[in-house]
Amino acid sequence: MEILGIGGAELIAILIIMLVVAGPKRMIQWAYILGKYAAKARAMWAETMTYIQKEFKDAGVDIELPKEVPTRGNLNRQINKQVEKAMSPVTKPMQEALDETTSQLKDIKQHATVREPSSKPLPVKPPTTSASAPSSNGSADFGTWSGRSSDEES
Repeated sequence: MEILGIGGAELIAILIIMLVVAGPKRMIQWAYILGKYAAKARAMWAETMTYIQKEFKDAGVDIELPKEVPTRGNLNRQINKQVEKAMSPVTKPMQEALDETTSQLKDIKQHATVREPSSKPLPVKPPTTSASAPSSNGSADFGTWSGRSSDEES
C-alpha cells in the first residue's frame, strides 16, 4: 500500500517521529484539522464535478463525471467496466466456442475405450555395428534416419 509514494513502513516511521516531536496532544489537534480540510476538499470536488456535469449536459456531451475524488481503486473499477463493455462482443463468442469444445472433449473421453496391451512383445532390431565402416562400394556409410543402410534401399 502506498499513499503519495510513501509505503506503510515509512508512514509508520513518520507518525512515530511526529508523535515524539509534537506530543500526543498536538497530534490529536493536527489530525482533527487535517480531517476538516480533507472534508472541505471532498465537498469542493463534488461541487465542481456537479457544475461541470451540468455544463456538459447543456452542451449535449454524454460524459459521466465522478462525484467522489478519484482514487486508484475507483479508477481501476471504471477502467475494468469500460474494458469489459468493449470486450464483450469478442469474449462472448470465444467463451461459447470454448464451452462447446469442452463439452465435445468430455463426450470423446466418455466414449473412448482403453485397450489392454497385447501380451506379445514388439520385435526389437539389433543395433548394427557397421555404421561407420566402409560399405562394399568403397564409400563410408553414415546411416539414415530410418535405420536402413544404403544397401537395403537399392
